[in-house]
Amino acid sequence: MKKIEPFLTKVLILLVLFSHAGGEYPNMFSNIASAQELDATKKGIIIEEMTQLIEEKYVFPDVAEKIAEGIRNRYENAAYNPIATLPEFLEQLTKDLQSVNNDSHLGVIPRRGPVKQGVSPEEMYKAVFLKRGPFLNYGFKKVERLLGNIGCLVLDEFSYVEMDGKNIGGETARAAMQVLSNCDALIIDLRDNFGGREEMALLLLDYFFEEPVHLLNNRYRNREETEIWTPGEKTGGNLAKIPLYVLTSRHTVSGGEMFAYVLKNRKRATIIGEKTRGSAHRTHLFSLKSIKVDVAIPVGTTIDPETDTDWEGKGVEPDVDVPSGKAIDIAYKEALETILQSDKNASKRYEREWALMEADARLNPVSLDEASLQEFVGAFGPRKIFLENGVLMYHREGQPVYELEPMKKDLFSFVDNSMFYVRIKFGRNQSGAVDKMILVYDTGQKNEVPKK
Repeated sequence: MKKIEPFLTKVLILLVLFSHAGGEYPNMFSNIASAQELDATKKGIIIEEMTQLIEEKYVFPDVAEKIAEGIRNRYENAAYNPIATLPEFLEQLTKDLQSVNNDSHLGVIPRRGPVKQGVSPEEMYKAVFLKRGPFLNYGFKKVERLLGNIGCLVLDEFSYVEMDGKNIGGETARAAMQVLSNCDALIIDLRDNFGGREEMALLLLDYFFEEPVHLLNNRYRNREETEIWTPGEKTGGNLAKIPLYVLTSRHTVSGGEMFAYVLKNRKRATIIGEKTRGSAHRTHLFSLKSIKVDVAIPVGTTIDPETDTDWEGKGVEPDVDVPSGKAIDIAYKEALETILQSDKNASKRYEREWALMEADARLNPVSLDEASLQEFVGAFGPRKIFLENGVLMYHREGQPVYELEPMKKDLFSFVDNSMFYVRIKFGRNQSGAVDKMILVYDTGQKNEVPKK
């Protein structure tokens, strides 16, 4: 096994900054003196210096030539003549740089680091991260056990495990995985994950494999490839054996894509949601001498050793292609159905079937008009069902009145969370008329009450 190469930050800031092209973020050049004017000579100097850097540094030489040629042709054809100010010029340059192969890591940004060649995003990210990391819980947005013993991890970024020898997010990560270690299936929500540190991604991926696994290769221009393996350092837990479901969206970027990519290619997880952004490149910043800006240039990429491909420009295709908003419920339902088939324990089955009813209801919402609701009105022993302002209500003598909401045509839950443990199913006679109420409990018990 080859030594794992330490990873320079997975270009978090660059991706966020360049995303403004889609109208989702403010102009990243707004702090530059917008009144600064550029003549054709100055533009030409900037373009020549920038394109030379791209030709020398960009990971794929043939693509570098096309990118540089395209920018120079635009300049020679006077495409940039109408642009008068620096912010407008730099914004257009970024769009044009990315137009050749949709490389979202390539572009021009305001200078954030010292004036030297090869400034990595890591150097400028450290200071920012130390301020924001603890507040965001190092990317661990939610760690919980769902009904049915399904784990759910909502992970929005991969933080530093350590920094300069000091623990940063490592303890939080290990604590989160310990909380999830007894689950029978796990949902990993990466729908808003914009990447981060490779060492954190590898720490987490390590839990999902029995033995160290060769996941990817780092490929750089004019350098020997290096291998990326899981560390093989996990301790205990059941996570290497249970079903995994990874949720993705079009906002899943960079390191989040890598995480989903390797689990999919190793057939270790089912990917549910939308195709991801398609950003696989590793990037350095190069400072221009002619002006106070930096050029972000991809200098490497990450390749699957089995397929010799990456996800750059293509994204990670989900196994179950659905709108990202529905992904959690679909994953939850599939996880419940999977473990229901393999584990016949009665007490576990009741909780899972209970949870499955809820997942079904969210995926297939029911709307009943007042005429349909009227069918359920009546007295059932000491209980009464009645309509109030078009809403079905439940009342038992001596107790509060509760609002009901439909889960299916004849199945209702209580809106009030204090009644979480019981639902109401209505039975019908041969003619289709409601003739009984069945109180269904999360323990598997049922109490049938005929209609008066």
